[in-house]
Amino acid sequence: MAEGSAVREDEMDELGRFVERFASTLADAGFPRLAARVFATLLASESGRMTAAELATWLHASTGGVSGAVRYLVQIRLIRTERDPGTRRHAYVVDGSWYESTFLANPFLERGEADLREGIAILGDSPAADRLNETLELIQFLRDETHAMMRRWHERKAAPRTR
Repeated sequence: MAEGSAVREDEMDELGRFVERFASTLADAGFPRLAARVFATLLASESGRMTAAELATWLHASTGGVSGAVRYLVQIRLIRTERDPGTRRHAYVVDGSWYESTFLANPFLERGEADLREGIAILGDSPAADRLNETLELIQFLRDETHAMMRRWHERKAAPRTR
């Protein structure tokens, strides 16, 4: 990709089609289109690390558009920002930590419980409070299951792989 790997032209075309297909899937799921393209590009890049200028060049997008896309991706914790050593430039990185922070540090799950408890207290004994309570129980269930699922994922990743 843009970071200087030795990829043939036909592989670049194929990789570009993959990035656009995967980005389209993400966009269909609700991602902003350019953010989906940036995330897919970083995932498919050799190093998982690119500057805004590299992303803009690869995606034929404006640096301003890329800036907004990476800001969104950083906010939802799919990528992180690093300073390019010896420069003032930032690089954007996707690695194995994206799914951890996405699933385990979900702001809705973190803040949602407190908000729901407050709503339940306000609504008292009512059908609306019952719905909020069921939602609270679901959030607690999802949090517990997500932690258990991530433990199993780490065990699976640690096991020897066969390809």
